[in-house]
Amino acid sequence: MRVAVISSFLACFTFSNPSVAKERYLFSDFGLIGKYSNSYELRLGLGAYDTGIFSHHKFNGADLYGEVLFPSPDFLYWLGSPRPHIGVDIATRSHAIDFAYGGLTWDTYFTKRLFTTASLGIAITSATNLRDPTDYKPMGCKVLFHLGAGIGYDITKDISLQLYADHFSNAKLCMPDAGAESAGLRIGYRF
Repeated sequence: MRVAVISSFLACFTFSNPSVAKERYLFSDFGLIGKYSNSYELRLGLGAYDTGIFSHHKFNGADLYGEVLFPSPDFLYWLGSPRPHIGVDIATRSHAIDFAYGGLTWDTYFTKRLFTTASLGIAITSATNLRDPTDYKPMGCKVLFHLGAGIGYDITKDISLQLYADHFSNAKLCMPDAGAESAGLRIGYRF
């Protein structure tokens, strides 16, 4: 079942017709969106496990980030040409939980090189005990929402550095909902 869902998700975005760099400003000459909407990008990084602004820090360790962004399909132009993404958030400490996720990412440029990134999507957790675990926070549901945010700087046309944070939660659709977060640094490579 999981393989079918992931395969369908990938096929939808991989074989869709990418946009042709449809840039536009959020406001008059401010907030350029869609700058790299026709690019693929790989974002890799390292973050602090269980660290964020929406949950209490209880566990130590590190997370490895891995994310692939795809060109934005034409039909998403009305949303600001967000790029579909798939990714993983892998905990390095033993008995911690990992996440696989997918969704949409918006990058907004405020100067030629400085930008913000924001993403929204769904995730699946590796947690087996969703109600009362002792080694990680109770997630309540296997399927969760994923939010990501960061600030980045283009070192070159193809390489960027980003301060990044993400949040996984069920939005109180299941109980309990302790939420899981991490924050760290990523490097992006566009191709």
